[in-house]
Amino acid sequence: MRNTNGVTRRCERASAFCAGFLLSLLMLYGCASQKPQLNASQYRFTINDEAYRIRSISSQDKAESYNELIGSEFVAADLDQDRTLDCILMGEMSLDEAQKIYEHGLALVTKENKLRIRMPNVDRYTHSADGVLIEITSFRPAHAPPFNEFRIVDNRPVVCQRLTIMVDQNADGTLDKVLKGSSELEEVQPQYAEVLAAGLQKGQLVKVNGKILVKEK
Repeated sequence: MRNTNGVTRRCERASAFCAGFLLSLLMLYGCASQKPQLNASQYRFTINDEAYRIRSISSQDKAESYNELIGSEFVAADLDQDRTLDCILMGEMSLDEAQKIYEHGLALVTKENKLRIRMPNVDRYTHSADGVLIEITSFRPAHAPPFNEFRIVDNRPVVCQRLTIMVDQNADGTLDKVLKGSSELEEVQPQYAEVLAAGLQKGQLVKVNGKILVKEK
């Protein structure tokens, strides 16, 4: 088993958080631990005769929990267990293709009623207006620089629900990567800057050493 420090080292890129809940697989095939405080469970499934596993790692204090999608030639990680893969740890698989496999596996787990939902312990700033929900989530990996996720959920009745997820890899106020959605970075950047300014003014965001992060609770 790979410990969580290894995951955070290699996943310095992005992560995406689901509003309100954290997903974790139930212990399906027993429990194994590298250290007493770590538990692992996994779910096996196949697509077109290809075997895959979703492995869920959790710690007793919930400080380090994540999911992995494991195929024969790649490993991908969902750092915040929100149903969205954040990075490829090994192999050349694209995130888009891995995400489709991951979603299929999670659908099977849900259908078999083997999914448990827990409240996450994360630092999040939420803003909503006119049917648009905006979230900034800050992640502080133990062995990587902190970064922010910027999520926009457009629930206005005049449009189909649209989800945009982008990442500020350096937490410096500049969006660097698109995880989901069709919007360009330059298109969303002004909105991100506006939300950062509002959060700082409200005292829910803090600026430390040039990094803007959600205030720790």
